[in-house]
Amino acid sequence: MARRRLSLLNHLHALRLAIFCTLFLGSFSPATTADQLELVIVHTNDFHGHIKEEKNYAGAARISALVSQQRKRHPRVIFLDAGDAISGTPVSTMFKGLPIFEVMNLMNYDVGLLGNHEFDHGYKEILKFRETANHPLLASNALDPEGNLIADMATYILEIKGIRIGFIGVITQKTPSMITPLGNAGLTFLDPETVVKEEVMKMRSDVDLLVVLSHLGHEEDKDLADAVSGIDLIIGGHSHTYVNPPVKIDSTYVTQAHRYGTQVGLLKLTVDTDKNSVTQFSSRLIPAASLPLPDPVVLDRVNFFEEQVEDLVDMEITRSSRKMSASEIQAMFEKVLSHTAKADFGYYNSGGIRDSIPAGSITARHIWNIEPFANSLVTLKIKGSDYLKLLKRERESHPSTKSISTEKTYLVATNSFIGAHAVKAFGTAVHMNDLGILVRDVVIEHIKNNGLE
Repeated sequence: MARRRLSLLNHLHALRLAIFCTLFLGSFSPATTADQLELVIVHTNDFHGHIKEEKNYAGAARISALVSQQRKRHPRVIFLDAGDAISGTPVSTMFKGLPIFEVMNLMNYDVGLLGNHEFDHGYKEILKFRETANHPLLASNALDPEGNLIADMATYILEIKGIRIGFIGVITQKTPSMITPLGNAGLTFLDPETVVKEEVMKMRSDVDLLVVLSHLGHEEDKDLADAVSGIDLIIGGHSHTYVNPPVKIDSTYVTQAHRYGTQVGLLKLTVDTDKNSVTQFSSRLIPAASLPLPDPVVLDRVNFFEEQVEDLVDMEITRSSRKMSASEIQAMFEKVLSHTAKADFGYYNSGGIRDSIPAGSITARHIWNIEPFANSLVTLKIKGSDYLKLLKRERESHPSTKSISTEKTYLVATNSFIGAHAVKAFGTAVHMNDLGILVRDVVIEHIKNNGLE
């Protein structure tokens, strides 16, 4: 009986409280607590075909092991790449990039980006990359001659356990000056800021987190963050910049993870899905040496592809008593090309020197990694004044300029990339002769016979 009386009193108390709330507080109800959800992002950029572990490059298998480790520890993990996945190693060059995307499939990337080097074999080859890759390849501002997107899509939305993440892909507008004209005629690269601003306006209200995958370069990424509001995170590439910690501009974090897999980016965010904002953020770049042991499945596939080229590239061609600087390598290439072509002098663009020559054993692979683009040796008959303009276009100074007469015509030995851009710039005023031999083959043969003189 006492329990029934107590229960009745409790019901009466609850009823009085409900009447009070109705009379004095109207339809007020307590605000719900926002969902604070943790997200982990692993990111790479400018991998350039370095699927094999060597020197201070992690290789695909160890990077994959990190991603698997994070996915076991956290419920929400995404894996992103910011472009230039190909071009830089014998495996990539010999098979026109396709093995790199096969390996990336085993690494389980979620979203990728087209960089300028994805155009190295002509833009139509990108269709093969898209068909091979299991993840979408983005680029919102790269159009084919008919005005269609070259990438899979401009933007992409990924939902992962309660978080809707929007991605916008963007590539540098300077791409035409960085890629071979062969197979890339008639392409259009729209202004990145304008395109990103338009896409942000379309997407912002539909996503909890907005990420730009950028192949603009770090300084340009910071400019983009300053110019366009509404972006939570810019994961960049192209400039090969070591960004640790990320830069914060207003409410946008900007980061980049160096190049070649020397570093892997790891971000941890807390996303407020009610307010569509980042409430907590931490990050670090993990050096290759600190990554877990290789993923055996990925390693097996890497080894399969490397076996296809090792007989050709892993043979010693000389030894070096010291590490050579990039400028010394450039001068050596120019000397070899000039001698082979019997030219007045050689010119090799510094941007074409993609790796280094260490002390110790030097293999053909070292030269392949320095010149991974399969450029051929060409000569240019070019007027001195046009040659100086060409250097200016390449934003380079060069020792040859000290003795150039603007009125004289010279025979210059160079690579087919520079030759094609010279013809594009100066038309019939320049005569190009392709000697039909690869630059790297010329250099390898010279080093075999003469060493690194």
